[in-house]
Amino acid sequence: MTMVPLLADDAVPPPLAGLFEAVEEDYGFVPNILRALANTPELATAFLPLWAGVYRSPVIGGRLRALAALGTARSLECTYCVAHMTRSARRAGLVDTELDAIGDPDAEQSVFDPREALILEVADALTQDPDGVTDDMRTELAAAFTPGEVVNIVLAIGMYNLTSRVLKALQIPVEDVLVAVEAS
Repeated sequence: MTMVPLLADDAVPPPLAGLFEAVEEDYGFVPNILRALANTPELATAFLPLWAGVYRSPVIGGRLRALAALGTARSLECTYCVAHMTRSARRAGLVDTELDAIGDPDAEQSVFDPREALILEVADALTQDPDGVTDDMRTELAAAFTPGEVVNIVLAIGMYNLTSRVLKALQIPVEDVLVAVEAS
């Protein structure tokens, strides 16, 4: 059971009402994490633009961002994040074979190109240990990506680590609409 109320549309503070409408129009529903964050409108209005900026940044594109996010979610075993990031990954063009490989380093190496596999390796390393990114990984990142891409990849992994930890600590449940999709 969630630690905080998941605010219904009619209980959302006015500064967030427009955001909820926009998210529902874009995403098809309002995610429970937003309903929980609405309990602190001042933090939600500060946090959500940063999160959206990282999530929508064109620097690495949807596919690489989806790999960073889903790799992080699987590493943290965050059910909520895996459900959402699997949906996002599908929207970014990942197929079942690729989705099934994420979280299995051997499968990742055989299914993904070296840049994509590196993102998944870094996501797992950074998620498991804040000092887990080795010098060899840094060298590979610098060779494979521009400085802006490296920053965006690391920010995406960090943001999904933060998000996963908040979701797990507050015990925010996966929305019924995603549970139904996963079950089918």
